[in-house]
Formats: sequence, C-alpha cells, structure tokens
Amino acid sequence: MREEPLSNCEKEFILSALAENLRTDGRKCDEFRVLKVIVGAEFGTSLVMAGNTKVLAKISCCIVEPKSARGNMGAVEVHVDMSPMGSPTHEDGRLGARGIELTRVLEMLCRDCGAVDLEALCLTAYKKVWQIRIDVHVLQADGALIDCASVAAITALAHFRRPDVTVLTDTILVHSSDKKAPIPLTIYHMPICVSFGIAPDGEQVVIDPTEREEMCLQGTLVVAANKRHEICALHQTGNLLLNEQLIMRCVDSAIQRAVDVTELISVVLTDDNNKRVKGDGPIGFAGLISLDMLTSHQCEPNELIAPAVDSNAISVEPQPEKVTVTEKGIVHIGEGSGPLLAESGPQEEELMEQVEAIAAVNTEQPPIERPKDNTNSAQELLESIEEELALLLPEGSMRPLQRTSNGQNAQPDNAPVQLSAAVRKTKKKAP
Repeated sequence: MREEPLSNCEKEFILSALAENLRTDGRKCDEFRVLKVIVGAEFGTSLVMAGNTKVLAKISCCIVEPKSARGNMGAVEVHVDMSPMGSPTHEDGRLGARGIELTRVLEMLCRDCGAVDLEALCLTAYKKVWQIRIDVHVLQADGALIDCASVAAITALAHFRRPDVTVLTDTILVHSSDKKAPIPLTIYHMPICVSFGIAPDGEQVVIDPTEREEMCLQGTLVVAANKRHEICALHQTGNLLLNEQLIMRCVDSAIQRAVDVTELISVVLTDDNNKRVKGDGPIGFAGLISLDMLTSHQCEPNELIAPAVDSNAISVEPQPEKVTVTEKGIVHIGEGSGPLLAESGPQEEELMEQVEAIAAVNTEQPPIERPKDNTNSAQELLESIEEELALLLPEGSMRPLQRTSNGQNAQPDNAPVQLSAAVRKTKKKAP
C-alpha cells in the first residue's frame, strides 16, 4: 500500500514545534519514549515496546556444516519479517528498503560486533557447528524501529538456551531439556542502538523520533553503544553532513541510554530466572493482558518498564475515621469535615415525625396468625359420621361417598346409599 503522505501544513507544524523544543506526543526533543521489555515463557523469546513501536524476537538453533572460511566458528543469521500487520506500507513477502536496512544493522550488531561467542558454538571443527537463527517480527512500526529491534534481538539472545550435546566419534547426541539442562549462550556485551533525528537545519537533534517526525527530518543517525562506554557501530540514513560536536553529543547520550537499557534487560532476565528456579513458572506474554481503562493520550518519557517483574507494592493501612453525632442527629465524619446531613427545616422535621409515628405503629401491632389447615380434622369428622350411619341403617342400603377434587362429598340424586367395605366390617364387629 502507498505510504500516507505528509501535508505541508502538518510538516510545518511539526518543524515549528521542534524548533520550540515541543513535540506532538508531549515530549521534549531530548526525551525518549516509554520502553517495555518482556520475555516469554519459552527460552529465546522477547517482546519490546517503545511507544507504539512493537517488535517480537525469536531465537532458534540447529546443527549445520560450517563454512569453509570459518570452520571452527558457529553461524548467526538474522531474518526480518516486515508484514503488513506492522504498517500498511509493508508488503507481504518483501522486505523493502527499510527491511533490508534493518537486517544489515542487526547482522552488524549480533555477528560482526562480537556480541556472541561464535567459537563456543563449534561442536566438531570443520564438520558440525551450531547455527543461531534470529527471527525478528515487526508487529507495529511507529519510528525508531532499529532501536526497538536491537533491544528485542539482544534480549532474546541473552534469554536463549541451546540443548546440551554429547560429541561421540561418529555421531552427536542432542539431549532434551528433561535429561540435561539447556546451556545459555556466551554474551560478551549488549550493543544498544539509539536513533537521533537531524532537523533540516543540521543543528537540532531529535531523540527517538516517531514515524511522522522522521518524514519531516533530514535524516537519522544511529549510534550503537554498550554499558562499557564502547561505540559498537554508527549508521546513518539520508544525506547528512554532521560536525564533530553534534556527533559527540549524540554519542554521550547513546552511552547513557545503553547503560540504562542494559540494566533493565538484566533485571528482566534475573527475575525470569528466579521464577523458574522457585517453580513459580514464568508469566510470559500473559502479563500484557490488563483491564486498565484507556484514558486520554498521555506520554511518560524516559521511563523503562519491566511489566513481568514483581514490584514491592506499598501497603497503606486504613485509618479509622472519627465519627461524631450531635444532639440534633447530625453526623460528622473525620476532623474538620462538614455535616453529612444538613440541618433540616420545619417541613423536614414534621415529615420525620410522621415517619417515626408510622414505624412505631407497625412495630406495636402483633403479627397476624395464619389460620391452621383444618383438612385433617374435617376428614376425621366425615369418617365418624359415616360409621354412625352404618350402625343405624341396614346393610346394603348405603354406598360409599364420592369426594370431588376440592375435597367435598358428592352424591348423585335418587341414588341408593351403600356402605363401603371398611364400614361393613365395622358394623359386623358392633354388638
């Protein structure tokens, strides 16, 4: 799909706001967006969110034959998925210019910068080595895509565990995680990328630009640094002419950012490891499910968040409120608070007296007793009358009484009266 164009009015508005150290999302030019890092329940999965930019990284491994040039070293491959789900401008099955650029930068960080020990991935020299595959999926692209993808890839590499193996003479046995614990990769350092947008004047720097801001800027300078104050890589997009002072300013800011992000990644990995050791089970991406109400558009810049890490909640004990009742029935809650019920006038007092009188009458009246069910007594009376008639009348002159559905005796007109079998037995026993 064609990229949504940026109107001249919107471009002028964004540039004028940047000139006054203001941005459309509420940040200043030297502030970052909120960064969230989450690791999954499976080893080697991570999700990183920087504002509206979301990137998912997945690490996998397999045993392959090494290349002829480096037979004693493993291999690291990077695959980027720029699906249309991330942005309408992405095409399915095609990387495009942005996808190719992202792939090259990630390969430079994870393979060429020496972040991973490749010699430790060798099983048999010039025969079998481990091949590490990094799959990066762009879920949503809203500026600073290289920054978010680099953090996701490095976090996934540090979180990954490869299976343990036993090298025999002719074969290699790969053990499952049930038999032998997986082995983590050897990570020497964590290079973190930081993007700096350069304004058209070539002097103003915009840190962590959004997608709309990148369309207004002249280009972007990407600085990769680690917590040891080392510059791992430099990359730029667009035709930029930068002076030494501006580059040094960007480098100092990138080093400080790398220290903060590396500490955040370490906290996330340590918390995940502790949960696995205790047997609590990792939360994974289920921690992203929340019932928070979406309010107005807000921005909290320069904030690093680890959603899955347990935080020490502050518990505040509830203090009992002081309740005071005056002579007129007015209730005061707390100190210095106004009355809960305002003083009533003559009409309200008369109404309250009527309500109290009605309530008093209802309480004085005794409860109404329900009449008892006399069905059993009526049945006994009918049986006694029938027995007396049986004793007075001759045998065969009475017929049994028929009872209707409502319990009353019914007898057809001009019908001879007969006694039932029970009555005849009673008559025979009579003297």
